[in-house]
Amino acid sequence: MLNSGVTMGLLRSIVWIPLRFILLLLFSPIVTVGYWALVLVVAIPSKIFRQLVSFVARQHDRDLGNLVTPKGVLAGRDFADWTTAPSHSITVVLKLRGKCDIQTLQKQILHTWVHKRNKENAFLEYPELQQYCTLRLGYLFFKWDRKFDIANHVKLYKSEDIHEETVVNDEKLHSIWEKVTKRGYNPKTSPWEFILIENYDPHGKVCSVDKLEQIPDEERSCAWIFRAHHGISDGFSIYQLLISLTDQGLPLWEQETACEAPKHFNFLMNLQAFVYGPPTFTNNLLNGVDYLHDLHYCNNRLSGKYSTVTSSSLDVKFVKNASKLHGVSFHAVLLGAISGGIRKYLLKNNLTIPLQPIRLAMPISQPNHTTKLRNEWLAGMVDLSVEKETAKQRLLTMNERLQGLKNGSLMPFLTQAMTFVGGFPVEAARLLSTKSGTSVMYSEMRGPNIPLTLFDKRLTLYGLMYSFGLGTDDLGLGFSSVSYNGKITLILTLDQGIFKTKEKGQELMKFIVSDIEELQFGGSTHS
Repeated sequence: MLNSGVTMGLLRSIVWIPLRFILLLLFSPIVTVGYWALVLVVAIPSKIFRQLVSFVARQHDRDLGNLVTPKGVLAGRDFADWTTAPSHSITVVLKLRGKCDIQTLQKQILHTWVHKRNKENAFLEYPELQQYCTLRLGYLFFKWDRKFDIANHVKLYKSEDIHEETVVNDEKLHSIWEKVTKRGYNPKTSPWEFILIENYDPHGKVCSVDKLEQIPDEERSCAWIFRAHHGISDGFSIYQLLISLTDQGLPLWEQETACEAPKHFNFLMNLQAFVYGPPTFTNNLLNGVDYLHDLHYCNNRLSGKYSTVTSSSLDVKFVKNASKLHGVSFHAVLLGAISGGIRKYLLKNNLTIPLQPIRLAMPISQPNHTTKLRNEWLAGMVDLSVEKETAKQRLLTMNERLQGLKNGSLMPFLTQAMTFVGGFPVEAARLLSTKSGTSVMYSEMRGPNIPLTLFDKRLTLYGLMYSFGLGTDDLGLGFSSVSYNGKITLILTLDQGIFKTKEKGQELMKFIVSDIEELQFGGSTHS
């Protein structure tokens, strides 16, 4: 006898697939014409008006800088909460071998970041590091902080329970990471900070600062936490900033990220989005709506409070071997694993595998990404293969879906539409982007495959972690990966309204890693 899941699947194939084809034929022309009308009547005039506002506002206030880019507006849609509880921060944790003091760190960041000038025009390369964001006529502008002080941004970590005489171990470092990610930015200062933890003992064997001081400088450890609001920068720009601090410097970044953009890339992408995007988007909607399942926000389950869970460092060959064995992409292995992790988690906790899709949003860096601090990502969205029963099936399905995303019109369409929405006044952009239509956000920071040194080899970077805020809409689960020096670390950012205990998050991470392990040997036949 067929079980209920198989029966529903057969009914879906027999009834829904033909019906969906008919609905697609009916609604695609309507959606296409409607989208074209919105672009011509609303989006383009809005873009022109935006530039007019920029000109007028800057004439009246000479301290105003550029408008925040449309994608920056979307990433900064929690603007009203920046000083209290920001939900769109990007945070990077760096573990280093060697001793570092705050004066040296401030000096290096001033020289390498804050005061760096473009060789061609002598303008500041990263003026946003000295500018905060402010509203003018409903639009978000950068404005110069005339009282800029590096000490407000690069500082020692202090709290009620962490002070100069506290030795910080890995458990305390993880707690600091979570607290720093959640806390507000100082008013009227650029939303970024670089925190030094001097008295760091990764092994947890030293109990006092006096004993820590007896260890030779080259054998000591320290930790850095760099946090910036997503409104001023994406992860790719942050990666560039961090690489510039190393002895290897930006030539390594250019070598690692070399990707030549096709000629007229932006024009061709926007043309593809305008012509072919609406039917593709309609087809995606008809595949189902990511809404009613146990990892979603329904019934006001999201709390806006996050916890983070990390895997142990895995050999990056672990993922590459699975990729090579099955003839799929690196990303397909990771997204197949998150699909498997979610499926196993749902089954273990007696939750239903949803008939509707569980969708994943993934920002993808543009091939011609600027060297400045910008949000320049393409908006990707893909259905996770949670419905597939085996690790190999999930992997192959994810690879097929990622290829479809890469070669199709959905990504150009979403990118174009989000850029138009981000060009509206801040409050309108916020209201129009409240729901993402996805349950999971994925982001990657792929670092160099060699150890990096800093400050004339006085420091060696040996550990790296990366997380991001989920926002205040319908996202309850973030999945990020960091690869560096032959190792890869997986990080989960979990809304506490859904994952109420850290043990639940650790359980999900265990299932994700187990899916990757299964793929080393061809994939199992188990769910």
